[in-house]
Amino acid sequence: MSVWLRRGVKAVLVLVLAALALLGLTLGFLHSPFFRYPTGDEFPPARIHRLIWPTIGCPALVTPGGVLETELDLDDLEGAEGLEAEDFRASMRPARAELAGISRELEPLEARRGPSRRWPYRGAEGEGEEVWTVSFRVPGDATPELYDLRVEVEAEGEGAAMSEEQPHAVGIVEDGDDRFTFVTLSDIHVHERGNSSLFSRQTDQGLSDTGEPLFLYRAIEQLNLIRPDFVLMLGDFIRGQRRPGELLKEYERFYQALLELEVPAFLLPGNHDQYVNGIDGARWFEANLGPLYYSFDVGGCHFTCLDSYQWPEGDRVVMNKIFFMEPRRWQGQVMDAPAGEGYSAPGAQLSWLEEDLSDHADSALRVVAMHHDPCTPEGRGYSYINVNYWGIYHAGGGGKGREELLGLMARHRVHHVFGGHLHMDAVSSLPWEGGGGETVYSCQTCVYFGGGGWSGHYPGYRLVEVEGGDIVSFSYLDGTASYPFYDGSHPGAMVDLDLLETPAVWAEEEGPGEGAAAGFAAGNLLAVPVRLRGLVLEAEASPSGRYEVEGAELIRAVALPGDGSRALLYLEVMVEAGVPGEAGDRPGVPSMKRGRVLPVQGR
Repeated sequence: MSVWLRRGVKAVLVLVLAALALLGLTLGFLHSPFFRYPTGDEFPPARIHRLIWPTIGCPALVTPGGVLETELDLDDLEGAEGLEAEDFRASMRPARAELAGISRELEPLEARRGPSRRWPYRGAEGEGEEVWTVSFRVPGDATPELYDLRVEVEAEGEGAAMSEEQPHAVGIVEDGDDRFTFVTLSDIHVHERGNSSLFSRQTDQGLSDTGEPLFLYRAIEQLNLIRPDFVLMLGDFIRGQRRPGELLKEYERFYQALLELEVPAFLLPGNHDQYVNGIDGARWFEANLGPLYYSFDVGGCHFTCLDSYQWPEGDRVVMNKIFFMEPRRWQGQVMDAPAGEGYSAPGAQLSWLEEDLSDHADSALRVVAMHHDPCTPEGRGYSYINVNYWGIYHAGGGGKGREELLGLMARHRVHHVFGGHLHMDAVSSLPWEGGGGETVYSCQTCVYFGGGGWSGHYPGYRLVEVEGGDIVSFSYLDGTASYPFYDGSHPGAMVDLDLLETPAVWAEEEGPGEGAAAGFAAGNLLAVPVRLRGLVLEAEASPSGRYEVEGAELIRAVALPGDGSRALLYLEVMVEAGVPGEAGDRPGVPSMKRGRVLPVQGR
């Protein structure tokens, strides 16, 4: 072997060893627990204290004249042991600003102590924690609206009084049948400006100069117009990972935007919502929004909401690894055995899920919602596996529970599983155990603009229609896609997100014209007809209580408090399909519907 060849071989060996050493140091750095964001910031006062259900993120749906159950944690209230139903008082006020002067008193019916039915894991780490369940009768003439709830109690003993309010906690619905609509949202990702990092581009589009999430307010405006019976939010309401301490600021901005929604909203957490950055996001969720997992019923249909990010605190702490600002784990995990202290949710969630589904085997429709669905795409469950970075670095996943979840859905004949996390629309299905049907798994796009620029996915939502206990529609045009929030969005096509600005659906008040109490114009740039059930106009009240309506159907008229000459008119408007624009800078042709409401004189 020549001298030059030996030197060449040595040089190559040195380079290989140096590369291996550098790779080892890099992997060691990425996997190490160093460079964590602070975790001991002062926790802000909780919005959920003693009135623990219903809440803004886990509301109650009640018909006029129906029974409202509430749950209260009164362990720290002196003299609470001997309370009876008449010791409790409750009232509710419409969340809508125009009706804020109305307050309805509720009749107390029953008070008892026992395990919580709404927080399945309360007491999971202790011995049988009990709560007060207090039932009230809702007035039979209560207007179908979203209400803030206040509950008061005065026990014997000094300082034994309690008064607590939960905003947007009660939805009064017109009936309890199996025909209704709901909207699903996922991956809202309220975030600060300048949120990009080397391997994670995040656009500032849709944010104000001060960082307010205008994109979320615009989405809520459209949802309020559509006015589904409720909204199901599938997690990742914030990002909480770019800079130390920003998780709390983003959560507060999300909460303020949520107060603008005019229909009940059921919330479940995603991974970003439970990151630890300054404070523990899972604890903030519980202290301000509601339980991490739970179930509820609408008519004869059953909905189960899961926490699919059930990791210990050490795996949820955000770390700055220069290239990555991530925790150790961001993929899904759902536990079977009771999880210990520091887990996002401490309970044996899979065991509870089996019991919950078994108890509702006779429900006309069984729906499960979670942020990380175990199937998408096509049974491979990308939301649970490790992410592969160039074949040399695997991170984020490896959690438990995926196979168990798939088995539970098949065994208990779940009809539909709604999920998010992957920021894309996808639909697949797996057969039920023993045949006879299948579970449909739908993953969906996000609400925010992501990294901006060209994308195969646009900001959107699923509009789900239920008739006779069956889901008859949950997609836009092609059986897979979400409904778009903006004109210029097309299923299956590349979209320049930076150009999206014009809302797909809108309405505005117009001059009423001669003799009319109110006028409106509604527009639709979707390629399908849209029913707007949330058009609400303030107008002169009709002395006769009757109105002539053009271009809409009058659902109800409600007198404004303190002013008998004015009324709120609730309208339902059907707007035919428009012609969507080819892109955000090539606008479409909207379908327009104009109408007016005229008071009928005389009595």
